[in-house]
Amino acid sequence: MKRARRRQMGVLAALATITAAVLVAAGGASAVTVLAGNLLIKINGSTSPSALPKNKLAPIGFHGSASVATKDGTHIPPALGTRLLIDKHIKLDTTGLPTCTLAKLKATAPAQAMKACGGALLGKGTSTAQVQFPEQASFEAKGPLLAFNGPSSGGGAYGGGGYNEQLYYVYADVPLPTALIAVGKVSKATGKYGYKISISIPEIAGGSGSFSSAEFTIDRKWT
Repeated sequence: MKRARRRQMGVLAALATITAAVLVAAGGASAVTVLAGNLLIKINGSTSPSALPKNKLAPIGFHGSASVATKDGTHIPPALGTRLLIDKHIKLDTTGLPTCTLAKLKATAPAQAMKACGGALLGKGTSTAQVQFPEQASFEAKGPLLAFNGPSSGGGAYGGGGYNEQLYYVYADVPLPTALIAVGKVSKATGKYGYKISISIPEIAGGSGSFSSAEFTIDRKWT
């Protein structure tokens, strides 16, 4: 893949409502497969527990996965970001949870990241990128995914409305060991959605890498 400018994958932005539908299926599981042009996108998700009180809020956990591939087997185009919408019946509350900052995670190995920000951990998983340098065969770079509670967000290119950011840390060989951090900014949504999470995806391998898959669980509880 040539080192051209990265472009935001509109199809991923359009899939935000699909992802939200997966998130809100309390106690159930959902799977969605979408073919958009040459892109094949698969999303799976489930929440737990299966039984929730009707008249008050209760903590839930979420397990999800997503993958992107091309129908013809060519290199996946890089993305700048995506947006997720969350049902208005779900409340995001990080009151009392420690926070982490981007500066603490940059240029760290996973053990260092956990030492610096373990108290702010939201969830764990794995993520994979597809990397293809000019005139070379593509390869997959897979590494751990750690989600941290970030600082309060007041705005910026991807929005933000005073809610805590979400920092998605991935450590992978692309080809050298590298810490990649995607920043999710939370803001209010409208209609049947309560929140919008706008996620900026960092450049991977100098523009030669693309997000291809992720699997993660968010189930942090604290008092």
